[in-house]
Amino acid sequence: MADQLRVYAQQLDTLSRERSALVLGHAQRRVDTLAARAAADAAMHATSCPGARGGAMQAPATEVPAAKLTTGVATVTYVSLVGSGALQVPHTKCECGAVFTVQPIPAGCFPLTPVSTCLWFDLDVHRAYRHLGLQDGLSAAGFVDFLSAQAACKLDDRAFVPSFFSYLRSKAIVEDWAALGVEGMDAGPFGGCAICAETPAVPGEDTDPYRLSVSLDAVTKLGHYASCGTATRGLPHHISTFFGAVDGQVQAAYSAGALELERVVSGRVGAQAAGEEPSCRSSLHCARPNSSSAGPCDVHGVVGAVCMHTVPVRGGFCDMPKPEQFSYYLLMLHHLVQQRPDLKDVYIDFGCQIRSTWRRYVANHPELPQAAKDLRIMVNWMHGSGHEIACQLVNSGRYSPAAARRIGEEIEQLWSMTKSAGSLVRYMSLHHRRDFIEALLADIGRDKLKRIVVLTETRYADTIKLLDAHRKALASVMSEAAKAAPPVLDPQVAAEEYKRVVLGTEREETTDGDAWKVEYARLCLRLGELKRLQISAPSLAVVSSSASVALATASTDDALSKVRAALTAMEHKRDLPPTERSKWTKGYEPFDCALDKLRRKEVERCQSRIEQLVLEIRALHSDRAAAGCADKETKSMQARGKRKRAQVRALLEEMYVWQSVGGGSSARLTEQQLKSLFDPGTPMPWGNNESLVRLHHGRRYLEAAADLARTSEEEATLRVEKKRLGAWVRHAASCLQAARERAAACEGTVFLIDQHLALVDQLRTELGRSRIPV
Repeated sequence: MADQLRVYAQQLDTLSRERSALVLGHAQRRVDTLAARAAADAAMHATSCPGARGGAMQAPATEVPAAKLTTGVATVTYVSLVGSGALQVPHTKCECGAVFTVQPIPAGCFPLTPVSTCLWFDLDVHRAYRHLGLQDGLSAAGFVDFLSAQAACKLDDRAFVPSFFSYLRSKAIVEDWAALGVEGMDAGPFGGCAICAETPAVPGEDTDPYRLSVSLDAVTKLGHYASCGTATRGLPHHISTFFGAVDGQVQAAYSAGALELERVVSGRVGAQAAGEEPSCRSSLHCARPNSSSAGPCDVHGVVGAVCMHTVPVRGGFCDMPKPEQFSYYLLMLHHLVQQRPDLKDVYIDFGCQIRSTWRRYVANHPELPQAAKDLRIMVNWMHGSGHEIACQLVNSGRYSPAAARRIGEEIEQLWSMTKSAGSLVRYMSLHHRRDFIEALLADIGRDKLKRIVVLTETRYADTIKLLDAHRKALASVMSEAAKAAPPVLDPQVAAEEYKRVVLGTEREETTDGDAWKVEYARLCLRLGELKRLQISAPSLAVVSSSASVALATASTDDALSKVRAALTAMEHKRDLPPTERSKWTKGYEPFDCALDKLRRKEVERCQSRIEQLVLEIRALHSDRAAAGCADKETKSMQARGKRKRAQVRALLEEMYVWQSVGGGSSARLTEQQLKSLFDPGTPMPWGNNESLVRLHHGRRYLEAAADLARTSEEEATLRVEKKRLGAWVRHAASCLQAARERAAACEGTVFLIDQHLALVDQLRTELGRSRIPV
């Protein structure tokens, strides 16, 4: 066996040397062919060169002698994926100084730098690292080590890196349609997507309405460590397709100290926060109106945007000089709405909290188009599942009419494609990092364009299957509701009841005449309790140090002054005499009546919220049981259920407190009663089971009906997208053909345009086979 292995190793070594020699010989033949052309060009030049006449002052002769030519040979080091060696590169020099030689790119190579040509890399070397580096996150040092072993030559990554980035920048130019002279194509933010791009309307053809949508998010793994690349910090990047106007605005605002939210919203120096309350109280780390710069990074990540087909939006990316905050998104939306006023829907994972800020921003920026006011900001489906149920019903795309089944998580798919590159860009110099990310985004966009018909076809087939599944699910929900005890014969009405309960619109509201009394009683009660807390809170340290600290913090002089100010304001508004406040104590009829209403209102609020949480916990139990295996999703459900059970316990304690306010009595649930609340069919202690059964089936009907509605909208949307694809293909073919005719004299440009034409022809063929009806 050992002898066989030795023989096999010798054979492999021999084959490797022979293959390397063949590749080197082929490269030399390419060079020799190009050198012969260069020599012919030199001879042609010599016949008309002014140097042949000895200068401009020499009198013309009947026969002009040819200019003197000298020849030479330069030696360059050639490196390929399978070998390396010396290439002899002939050159011809005219006495006028003109040099005719072989350029590396026509020879299938790329030089060390555009100036230094002593080292030539085969183009396959850079193509290989473009894939391994951008897609798989292989470091340049690791690739050069592999290349040194394969090519049997000693290489330094410091020589390879400048050549590779020059290659990336060159590719960015030759792959840009506008740079090839293609006119008439959409050069705006969505121009990279064949569906979302703007195309000229065909006269006499109806245009189907289309809801242009975008998904925004930030990622930290594409950040940059401040200690890396300090010597080259001032060098500019060379590619600016995806990092454009928004990034420039962000960096300028950061340099001027004007990146704070209120400065961005109002456009005024020293503007103060408006102090508005977000509609959703879910704790989201990313939902920060402002943030401070801290830590080892000078770039904290990237904010980006993609369309619903995961194609990166041109100019829709910016570096974060500070951690994620609202300002980046406001500037991004400003740019997108100005460029594409037909933008309808935006998905942001904290869209529920930035909605009101966007409204204020629009009000302060009259230069925005009217469409900015109508822009619908929604929460992504997956992220929305972690928000409160009330927030989901109002803000999630799942429950938003006409949103289709867009999901909104497309930006997360993009970030997953950049995961491997994150470990590299953190350590690069800033200009190399930017060009690297630009090239990666360009690769992703081109890949999506090549497969866009196939992806749309697959999506349509999946949608048809989902339509059938959701119809069956809705029928099953209605059947189960009818069989419930008591039966729910009108689940659609039950769904509306569920929405009213969750959104808090079904609580008993006090009349206008009583509302101020209830609030006045609350403030008087709070003032008295805070005064007592100031005295008793320190002594509670013997029971619980943390509780005493919390109570002492809540009963500061500042808290007391705020309550007194609120009472004074209400007294002025209601023209109450100065002695009125002292009367509002127990035994005073207006106070007792208002306190009774306040107690009932707060107890009902706690009970309503507990019912909502119990329904959600039961739903989670049902979903976990249906999922079966204990995977990541079921574990997440279990964790959410645990948090909701803790909220139920806290709300019960709050309810007990309010029941005892003003001398009332509270009946505490036993531990067994509390645990049984989460079992299906168990009635609430304070109500009848019929209401809970209706809410349970109302919730299930609402979810099933929403899924069916969004999927039906998706099916119709995909039909429109096929028509838009066809219009883009026809327009692109026309523009490319016109550019090809204009560039007929340039062989290289024609070759590149033909590559794009081949892609368009491929898309046309795939569209012709598509089974999506129009």
